[in-house]
Amino acid sequence: MKQIPVKIVEYTISGETRKNVMIDLMDTYEISGNVESKIKKFKKKYFDLIKKSTKIMPKEKSKRKPSHFWQIGKLLNDFHKSIENEFEITNFSQAVNRDFELYGTRQTAAILQLGKEFSKKDISDNISFSHYLELLWITKMLKENGLLEKEKKRLLKMGKNDTLPNRDVYRKELSIVSKTLKSGGK
Repeated sequence: MKQIPVKIVEYTISGETRKNVMIDLMDTYEISGNVESKIKKFKKKYFDLIKKSTKIMPKEKSKRKPSHFWQIGKLLNDFHKSIENEFEITNFSQAVNRDFELYGTRQTAAILQLGKEFSKKDISDNISFSHYLELLWITKMLKENGLLEKEKKRLLKMGKNDTLPNRDVYRKELSIVSKTLKSGGK
C-alpha cells in the first residue's frame, strides 16, 4: 500500500494563525480507500497529540525536565508508529519544531530518539536533559556494541548518588568510550 504524503502547514487568515494538513491531489490517484476520511482521522490524531503535549511540556523552558522530553518523545514515537504504514509527513521535523515548541531540529531528533530508545525507568529528573543529549549522540554506537543499557544504569546511578559530573566532563567520558569503540575495543 502506498503511503499518503501529507504536509502539516501553518498559515494566517485575517490575523488568525491556523494549522491544517494538506495533500497533493495528484498523489491520491494511487491510493485506495476514502482519502478524505483517512486525512480527517490523521488530522484528529495529530491535533490531539499537540493538545496532549501542551499539557505535558511547561511553557517556561527553565521548568522543563527530562521526564517531560521523554513523554513528548514517547508520544511522538507512538504517533509515528500508528501512522507510518499509511502516511508520510513530508515536513515532519519542521512541523514538530513549530507545533510542539521544542528547540531546534537536532534536539527534536534527540527527543524522538529519547522516546524510542529509553523507557520511563531510564529517565531521572535529577539528571539534566543536556546529559541525556550527550548520551543520545552515541546511543546507536553503544547499542550496536551492547553497552547502552550499562551506560543508562551508570548515568542513573551517578544522578542518584549525586556524583554526576558536569555535562562537559560527561561528554569527554563518552568521547573516550566512543573512540575506544571506533578503534575496535570494548
